Amino acid sequence: MKKSPCLPVAGNVDTEAQCLYRYVYGADDIFNLHSHTFYEIFITTSGTVTHLINGITQKLPEGALVFIRPNDVHGYLYDTPESTDTAYVNLTFTYETAEQLFAYLSETFPSQELLFCDMPPTVILNKVEKKRLLNLVSELNAVNWQDKNALKLRMRSLLCEIFVRFFYNVPEHAQSDMPVWFSQLLSDMEHPDNFLKGPQRMIELSQRTREHLSRCIKKYLGMSATEYINELKINYASNLLLRTNTPILSICFDCGFQNASYFNKRFKKKYGISPREFRKTYK
Repeated sequence: MKKSPCLPVAGNVDTEAQCLYRYVYGADDIFNLHSHTFYEIFITTSGTVTHLINGITQKLPEGALVFIRPNDVHGYLYDTPESTDTAYVNLTFTYETAEQLFAYLSETFPSQELLFCDMPPTVILNKVEKKRLLNLVSELNAVNWQDKNALKLRMRSLLCEIFVRFFYNVPEHAQSDMPVWFSQLLSDMEHPDNFLKGPQRMIELSQRTREHLSRCIKKYLGMSATEYINELKINYASNLLLRTNTPILSICFDCGFQNASYFNKRFKKKYGISPREFRKTYK
């Protein structure tokens, strides 16, 4: 079998700025299978692209944000009418940039999990997130292209924003066989506006049937949808207990529980003590 080429830093990364960004439009820029001697992040800005990655074929929709590591082997197929209209933004950066960035974020950031999980960390941005991120990228166009230090600083600031905002929780959902849509659903459900609305909101976001979603939750999380939602609610409640002076009964209702008795039961199951004892002990 023919070995996939490995793209070098030269020609793919600005060696002075230690980074490069560019806009790619559809089939005019086709890449066959390859690996890198640098890191890459790409964001699909329109259309749908078939992404070949580490022996697996993925359909990436508009708004896909993907972190490619040097050992990943990937390429793109423009095999459908809609894929020929695909556009994406490509960010490349050196080993040194990645090492310094992860060192700055320290051990609290799951850099090792991101670097060594089987599949490249992937997030599907909603329309608001996509627009905000593309606006940040577009601001790079205002930087004097000859001022390499300015470009280096602005690019590192952008990368820090991307990793902290979008990739912090990805390792928790990074099982190699977990569908991209399900991984993204778990990230979306961590927003209070979603989990406080309960399992029905999870079904709506997934765009799958209740039965299909239930099977996936059981397979990948080992629990029911209700148990998963309650886990998020209790996490939310524990932080409100620690960081606010809101009365416990109000926290109970704010977290979507209908009565204090059930709230106390779920809370004690997780922490072994009541909400009142928890606040007294840890605040």
